[in-house]
Amino acid sequence: MSERWQSYFKEHGAFDQNWLGTAVAHWGFHETLYGMIARHCPAPARILNVGSGPGWSELYLASIGYDVTGIDNEPSLVALARERASLIGVPAKFEVADAFDLSDFESKFDLVFSCGVLEHFDRDVTVKLLREQAKCAKKVLIQIPACYTAYTGEITDERIYSINELSKIVEDAGLRVVSKFGYGDLAFTPMQIFLRRILPRLAWRIAQNKGFAYSLAVIGESSR
Repeated sequence: MSERWQSYFKEHGAFDQNWLGTAVAHWGFHETLYGMIARHCPAPARILNVGSGPGWSELYLASIGYDVTGIDNEPSLVALARERASLIGVPAKFEVADAFDLSDFESKFDLVFSCGVLEHFDRDVTVKLLREQAKCAKKVLIQIPACYTAYTGEITDERIYSINELSKIVEDAGLRVVSKFGYGDLAFTPMQIFLRRILPRLAWRIAQNKGFAYSLAVIGESSR
């Protein structure tokens, strides 16, 4: 694991005894993402998470009935995720694997997803990685940070796309876009705070789905 990711997970409490509090915050932030997974691929579907990190998403999804496997190329993170799953008694599975070669997982899942992973590669590589994921499941979900992430931290090597640009990437990977959405309330600037207060929830969700959010996601479906 690179020093950068070691520091990231350390700062977010992945290695602390009180890690569960951070995991709960993570689950709350990604509530919309999990809801969209449930809408397009209800439990007990088989789900693969590429780039599982400490396994927070797997713990949640397994707890609500999914047959979920997380993979990461860092053995220490996989070992940590297995330990957490055993500790709280959920049947999430974790394996060491490379996102560039998912041959061991081909045609074994109903949905494959990645969160905060593929934006670290050039566009053509991201398309290649999505094509690799599409060999594993009929439905593929990609989630990346939006440009507004700069309010909460430094943007380094992340490639920043609009929601329509991200949709085009999914299409270029040979997938049909079935849903695109944003989530994560913006409330840092005075204008963001003002809009959050006056807009009805429906209007706010429409704005998020247009890209006025911290996170952007697209679900694609293959024709096979």
